[in-house]
Amino acid sequence: MPKIQRVIVIYSPHSGRAEQLSQALEYLRQMPIELVQVLSITELDHLMAQGTHWQMAGIDAAIAAGGDGLVGGVASHIIECGLPLGILPLGTANDIARSLNIPQDLRGSAETIAQGHLHAADIGVARPAEQAPHNMSYTPFPTAFSAPSYFDHALTVGLNVQFARLATNVATRQRYGSLTYPFAALEVLKNHTALEMHLEFEGLALFSPEHTTQTEQILAHEPVLLSCRTLQATVINAPIFGGQWNLSIPGASLTDGLLDIVVIEDIDLGRLSNVITSIFNQQEQNAQAHLQMASPHMQPAELTGMPGVHHVRARGVTITTNADPQDVTLDGEIRGQTPIHVQMATQRLQMLVPAQH
Repeated sequence: MPKIQRVIVIYSPHSGRAEQLSQALEYLRQMPIELVQVLSITELDHLMAQGTHWQMAGIDAAIAAGGDGLVGGVASHIIECGLPLGILPLGTANDIARSLNIPQDLRGSAETIAQGHLHAADIGVARPAEQAPHNMSYTPFPTAFSAPSYFDHALTVGLNVQFARLATNVATRQRYGSLTYPFAALEVLKNHTALEMHLEFEGLALFSPEHTTQTEQILAHEPVLLSCRTLQATVINAPIFGGQWNLSIPGASLTDGLLDIVVIEDIDLGRLSNVITSIFNQQEQNAQAHLQMASPHMQPAELTGMPGVHHVRARGVTITTNADPQDVTLDGEIRGQTPIHVQMATQRLQMLVPAQH
C-alpha cells in the first residue's frame, strides 16, 4: 500500500459540487496530507503533460477534485509517468469514481486517498485517424487535436456531443442551475442530427457458437467495418453511467483490455428511451441466439439482439462520418474531432481505490 503524504490537487471551478472544494481540501488535511499545490484545470491548458515534473518535485499523487471530465483531463497528465490518481468526486455524475467504488461522500473519498490501495485500470486513448496504425488518406486534424488524448470513462460521437455543448456551457449552467441537464436533453432531442458513420473495428471480440451459457472470446485478425446512419456511437471504458442511478453496461470492465462500443442507429426517437434502458438491463448472452436481428457481418461479435443497436467489444475503432470533422467528447468534454482512431492505451492508470475494491 502506497504512503500518500504530498499531493497536488487539480480542480474545476465548474464542477457540479465545486462549492464544496474547501471542505474536501480540509478533509485531506485532516488525514493528514500535505497539499503542495491546488490549481485550476484551466492553468494546465495548452501545457504538455506535467506528471513527470510533479514526480520530480516529490509529489506522491495527483488528485482530481471534480467530475468525470476533470478526471480524464488529469489522467492525461500522469498516465505516461505512472503517478497515482486520486478522486474527490465533486462532479454531477462521478461515474468513474462509482465504477471504482470510491465513496461519494468527501470524507470517505479523502480517506481512500490516504489509506486506499493502488488499482491498475484500463484507459482509452484517441488520436487523429491519420496517426492510426493503419494509415489512411484522411484530412488532417487542426493542430489542437494532433496529440493523443486519454479518457477514463467514455468517448462519444453524435447526440451526446450536442448535449455536452449545452450542458457544459457556463451561461446555460448559470441560467438553469440544477435543470441544466434536463434542458440540454430536451433541446438535443428537438434538434438532433443523425450522421452517416463508418466504424472500422480492430481486434473485434468474437464469440464461439458452441457455447450457449459461457462466451469464449476470440479476437478477429482482420478489421471489420460497420456503416450505418447513426444517432450516437459511444466507446466505453468505465462501465457505470447515470450518476446516482448507477446504470451499468453488462459485462464491461476496467481491467479486460477491451473497449465496449455501443452504436445506436437512426431509430425513431420514441424508441430511444426504451433502447437505452434495454442496453443497461440486458443480460450477458451469446449473440448467436439473435442472429436474425444483427447485421450479417457483425453477427459473431454482437452482444445484443435489439434491432438498430450494436454492442461489441474491441481493442480499437476508427470512426469517420459523412460530414467530418465532427466534434467528439472524451469524458463528457469536447476534446477531439472525427476522423478519429480510438484504442486501449498500452499503459494502465494507477488509481487510489478503497482497500476492498
